Amino acid sequence: MSKEQAPTQKLLLQYTGESQPPQEGVKHLNQRVYYPYIPSEDLKEAVNLAIALERPLLLEGEPGCGKTRLAGAVVYEFTQKYLQDHNNENAEQLQLWDYYIWNIKSITRARDGLYTYDAVARLRDAQLMGTDPQRLQEFLGDKETQKLKTRLQDKKNYREFGALGNALQEHPHRPILLIDEIDKADGDFANDLLLELEELRFEVPETGESYPTPEHKPIIFITSNREKPLPEPFLRRCLYFFVDFPDENRLRKIIEERFGKQQKDRKKLVEQAIKRFYEIRELLKNVPGTRPPGTSEFIEFLTALLNKEDVKKALEDLENLSNQIPLLGTLLKTKQDQDFYQRRESV
Repeated sequence: MSKEQAPTQKLLLQYTGESQPPQEGVKHLNQRVYYPYIPSEDLKEAVNLAIALERPLLLEGEPGCGKTRLAGAVVYEFTQKYLQDHNNENAEQLQLWDYYIWNIKSITRARDGLYTYDAVARLRDAQLMGTDPQRLQEFLGDKETQKLKTRLQDKKNYREFGALGNALQEHPHRPILLIDEIDKADGDFANDLLLELEELRFEVPETGESYPTPEHKPIIFITSNREKPLPEPFLRRCLYFFVDFPDENRLRKIIEERFGKQQKDRKKLVEQAIKRFYEIRELLKNVPGTRPPGTSEFIEFLTALLNKEDVKKALEDLENLSNQIPLLGTLLKTKQDQDFYQRRESV
């Protein structure tokens, strides 16, 4: 989003969970899709507390409970509430709140989220210029040679900001940062971020740059699937919220918002799908080594059923789910879980 188009005043930001995208979802400029999100009252309060206290919000919960989608829901609502031109009816043209996503992997280093510096590229460029400048100019031409010279004159040309580094720049409003699945990284990763999360500033030694705490501090969401314990010093710097799996009433609201008229026309199928889903969750929840399906799996499961043209056939497949392996695979993601379910169904 162009910084000139954003508001410059400090905004009293509040998340209400009331600004819902249309049924088919809305894409922002990078083609990320936003779907309706139904937060609990406690979750809305946790988000607003994190915003007010200017602390990262650490979200834990079982996979598929909606942790990752929360940040996008806040982005979408803030766009609707503060940035949207209400005369613009073209959803594809919406300019969205500044939003940065840092997807953590096992090899991710803390510095990667701040910046990367390509010292190898700079050395290569210096060697190219120093070898035979005249021949290089003949080969590249005047324009490309001048670009190479200009690039070499400033080390900043070899520095690129990551998601956290971008979020810690000056913005006309408070940007939103999602650090997704922090527990995937090695044990030192979270501790390596303590200064940046505490003081929201950083330095780039390679270029001599220093970035002080921005006036508009980022709103930071951090998700974890609890695969690894997070260190105490890191936890002290965060607000913590465990995202519970939605009860049946909230799940029905999610379905209504997500599928609209499609689910209203096939009420019996939807009710049977919900019933079967909770039966499977109840069956697996206390069995060591299994993983009960989450909300995201249920949405895939229901989508597959609603896309069947023959409702009668869809109900039959649902009734005989243990033998409908492709459909069962939308809910249960391991052979072990599927075998366990099939054995219990055959008893």
